[in-house]
Amino acid sequence: MNPIDITYYQKKLGLKTASFSLIDHEDAIVATTYHVTQPSGERLILKISDKENYYSREIYFLKLLSNKLPIPRVVNAVPPNKGYYGAILMECLPGSHLKPSKMTKQLAYELGQSLALIHLNRFPGYGDPIQDQLSDNPKKHFTFKFEEGLEECKNHLSSQIINTSQSYYNSHLDLLSSVDGPCAVHRDFRLGNLIIHDGKLKGVIDWAGARASFAEEDFCTLEHGDWLKKHKSDFLSGYASIRTLPAYNPLIPFLRLNKAIATIGFLVKRGTWDTTDKQLYQLNQQLLDDLLEGKYE
Repeated sequence: MNPIDITYYQKKLGLKTASFSLIDHEDAIVATTYHVTQPSGERLILKISDKENYYSREIYFLKLLSNKLPIPRVVNAVPPNKGYYGAILMECLPGSHLKPSKMTKQLAYELGQSLALIHLNRFPGYGDPIQDQLSDNPKKHFTFKFEEGLEECKNHLSSQIINTSQSYYNSHLDLLSSVDGPCAVHRDFRLGNLIIHDGKLKGVIDWAGARASFAEEDFCTLEHGDWLKKHKSDFLSGYASIRTLPAYNPLIPFLRLNKAIATIGFLVKRGTWDTTDKQLYQLNQQLLDDLLEGKYE
């Protein structure tokens, strides 16, 4: 691929007179995102995805869930073509990323409802609804992704951690036999992807990693970052007001292992594990160390 040529997208999207401002924040690790300001003052977001599947999943889920929950409206799009990345032009939602200090009981309840509304959308099988032939076996797709992450880590992590992780995974795989799915799963439902304005949820963003999966996978993200803290019960109550709450707790160590391996593998492959994403890397490395010491049991 060529380096990002913003003039290409200006031309394709009819934005020659608009101004562009790069959005630089710690969560922007899978796309390059700009604030776009039209001469009229209208503000939009341009998200340029460096992988074709990131682009295709993002636009698929934004369209699938439009009018079902607060998400950005797609204004226009440029599919990947001849060495250029795919890009989505979408509305700029009012507000900012959720901060822990801004969490309230009412907001936590609303966030729980929003996650449940995502999970109400069912699929005929598990996997990437754009790229994959969906499988009726949740173990098949999940194992493929785990082994992909483990392969990315094998020349970086010690053989002891790799072998222990594989052994733990194998011995707990049957936990997936009775999961709640297949349904739409965001897979990164956390502070940086929730836009809040005046104490209300204005949008759930970043759908590049969404899948047809099982609901418990999104609860792993909540536990992995522990960002709900004292408002966890309010979140769960909001969720239960929309659909039955999955019995997710027994799966959390197993799912957190998978998430840690996938994250470390991604950061190693990207080459940012010891620079811009060092803190994220260390968080997941610590989780694997805890596994090795038997702290999961």
